[in-house]
Amino acid sequence: MSKSPVTPPLQRRERRVLTDDVADSIREAILSGRIASGARLIEDELAESLKVSRGPIRAAIFRLQQEGLVIHETHRGATVARVSVEDADEIYTLRRALERLAVESACLKATEADLAPLEAILLLFQSVPRSSMTRRRVAELDIDFHDALFRAAHHTRLYRAWEALRSQILVFLLLRDGLPDDYLTSWHRDHSGLVEQLRERDATKAVDAIDAHIQGAYARLREQLLQQSPA
Repeated sequence: MSKSPVTPPLQRRERRVLTDDVADSIREAILSGRIASGARLIEDELAESLKVSRGPIRAAIFRLQQEGLVIHETHRGATVARVSVEDADEIYTLRRALERLAVESACLKATEADLAPLEAILLLFQSVPRSSMTRRRVAELDIDFHDALFRAAHHTRLYRAWEALRSQILVFLLLRDGLPDDYLTSWHRDHSGLVEQLRERDATKAVDAIDAHIQGAYARLREQLLQQSPA
């Protein structure tokens, strides 16, 4: 058997649904860079690493394919997706449309209970010592914040559309260094401002704020992708 692409072997978390467990482990390996972009995902090797049968591996790979982290090619099988400028264009134009609708809907429908998780994430950000606040931790908090925002919109199909993009956005933040250089100060400022606008039900300002946020992230990502593209 060929050498496994995952070193050291992945550790399977204890969860009730095995497919969820396996998908989490493979997703984390991709997001952390332990499985590189373009690497083949060989079912036998992953099954051996995680000590499971091929069935849950196959189901997990299909789920990650739906999330955009994995692609299936006719002659190569499943591989970790590479990110192109065209991919970024499609994902971020779609993200912008989804987030605009999310803040508009949240301004109309969000309750105090819906806003509480957003406030809690902001407090958590402030509670972590700056010396230990890594880009990865901020990226994870960013995804948690936007996940709570979509939940506050009370729009089931909109949330499902966000779920399909969520892992890809995290990849951009983690692997493409998509956070601004001043993220230790700007992240809290920008997100707390958005919460204030949601609390005031100011949809116009909230949409403007989310537009600026998404456009800034997209511009950073696109610049890096263009720099990495072959001349």
